[in-house]
Amino acid sequence: MIAESCTHHSQEDDIGRVKIPRWLRLHTKRDLDIEVRSGEDFPENLTDYKLIVHCGGCMLTRHTMLSRIKQAKLLGVPIVNYGVLISYMHGAIPRAILPFEEAVSEWKRKTSPAHLQL
Repeated sequence: MIAESCTHHSQEDDIGRVKIPRWLRLHTKRDLDIEVRSGEDFPENLTDYKLIVHCGGCMLTRHTMLSRIKQAKLLGVPIVNYGVLISYMHGAIPRAILPFEEAVSEWKRKTSPAHLQL
């Protein structure tokens, strides 16, 4: 699910409705079933989803955004924001964490072929 907190009219190449779904499909090489929710239309039952990709939440209160994150975490549904997902899919995270040796070690450990097969 892609969750946008605002209710704007989508543009021709909208990030949440067009770009991210396209990048996810290219990255996974799969025809993913992606549902977009906007505004207050955040479902009660998050277990229907394998991943929640959430915008930055600038139209939400801090409390509401933290509540959404907590709800996903309690139900075991991974949640990530647009920026982190985009950075991951475009290969920017390894370069961004270079100054942090522990983060680089953890990244290498988590992305090793042996770990990915678990």
